[in-house]
Amino acid sequence: MKKGDDVNPMLPGVKIMAIFGFCDIRNFTDATEVLQEGVMLFVNEIAEICHGIVDLYSGAANKNIGDAFLMVWKMEEDDQLIDEDTGEIFVKECSRVS
Repeated sequence: MKKGDDVNPMLPGVKIMAIFGFCDIRNFTDATEVLQEGVMLFVNEIAEICHGIVDLYSGAANKNIGDAFLMVWKMEEDDQLIDEDTGEIFVKECSRVS
């Protein structure tokens, strides 16, 4: 926005299909008490696993809040069908989507 690009918040949005994944560390409070200073190493190990899997399958790690991770996989336009009457989006049956 500093570059002078025009931003128009009134432009209509675009519907997309996406898959969201949520990972939460069970008994995180107990782990925090036991691990104390080492809890960040524990969380970072889990984050490395989550981020690695998401990257491997062409997703995006969206957010990390303490003991929770949000991941997203946006569906490609080629894998979607849009009902012209209702505007609903459906996923085509194909090898990429299972």
